Amino acid sequence: MPELPAVDALHLRNPAALLLGQVSRELSPEDGMFHGNAEHYLSCGASAYNVISAALDLSGVRPRSMLDFGAGAGRVTRWLRAGHPQAAIATTDIRPRDIAFCQAAFGTRSWLSGIDIDRLSAPETYDLIWVGSVITHLSEENSLRLMRKLFSWLNPLGLLVVSLHGRFVQHRAAQFDHYGVGAGRWADIERDYAARGFGYADYPGQEGYGISLCSPAWMAAAAERVAGARVVLFSERAWDGHHDVVALQNRPVTGQSG
Repeated sequence: MPELPAVDALHLRNPAALLLGQVSRELSPEDGMFHGNAEHYLSCGASAYNVISAALDLSGVRPRSMLDFGAGAGRVTRWLRAGHPQAAIATTDIRPRDIAFCQAAFGTRSWLSGIDIDRLSAPETYDLIWVGSVITHLSEENSLRLMRKLFSWLNPLGLLVVSLHGRFVQHRAAQFDHYGVGAGRWADIERDYAARGFGYADYPGQEGYGISLCSPAWMAAAAERVAGARVVLFSERAWDGHHDVVALQNRPVTGQSG
């Protein structure tokens, strides 16, 4: 099995910086997130770990069970495993080889996901669910449906941590080929974003899968539409200097304090 190439220097912030020596370098030969740059690959996972850790600290959760939803071949999973060696970690994705790799490499409980949100079913509930770069590819309706579905898989006090495309992505779209949807479809995204805070367009030739863009105001309103959710954290560009991140806790705001 291949390993991530050695890097000369990796400038990380705590708490991820303290874990680097424990993070697995085992790499799936089919990892779609690895493009030859080991430093960026590792720092991206570290960035996710740091914002997840911040949300856990703010919520007071000490997770014993976790799910990396849309885990791929473990870019973030490897950091969760290093930081929480005693936790039961599950991974799910639509690619069988990716989840099989995660199970073998990181000792996860892996299961196959799907694209039909209504039919999604988890084998157990979790203290933490991480959802990186999934809702960024879904329509407004499907984003809300998936958030509610995943929230229903949380244990009491559990935490759902989700990445989103926000104002930074809107700003840089023209420099990055409109994120693969083309200038015309991006104009449609911008129009809807300006009108209601959420824009979406399919990738060319694909249905129900593309690029979304949502405002902080939309995210706040969406959180209010998830019954029983407390907003623990919302931070723009918190993941890899790119994605916004929101953390919702299964703990009604009107419940007891402490």
